[in-house]
Amino acid sequence: MDISVQTDNERAYDIIEDGRDTILIEGLLVAAEIGVLDSEKGRRQGLRFDVEIRTVPGYRKIVAETGSYVSYADTVFFIQDKVANGGHVELVEEWAEAVAAFALQNPLADYVTVKVTKPEIFEDAAAVGIRISRKRRA
Repeated sequence: MDISVQTDNERAYDIIEDGRDTILIEGLLVAAEIGVLDSEKGRRQGLRFDVEIRTVPGYRKIVAETGSYVSYADTVFFIQDKVANGGHVELVEEWAEAVAAFALQNPLADYVTVKVTKPEIFEDAAAVGIRISRKRRA
């Protein structure tokens, strides 16, 4: 897809979409009820999310023609709502799968990587957790 862009000098350059766009959420920190240990139940602890949502081919054209798009805000609100109303979750894997499934509900998203970490577990480690990648079934 060719897009014409005007600079401040009124010179036009042709820009060609190369590959797919990636919607980013980086470092979203929430206080969640999570953990399998008895000491983790009944309390909240920090949980950090990094999410990359890859769009379908021709995404920019679809956005321009239809106004439809992949909203990072929808995914942030999903995570925040699950924290507020979802109760205790035992594993970071469950969180990652839930976020991936939510993101892939958008037909303009076809691949997602979700990283969920617990930053407060080990003093000697910045965080521990999981990173998963999921794609829409063809």
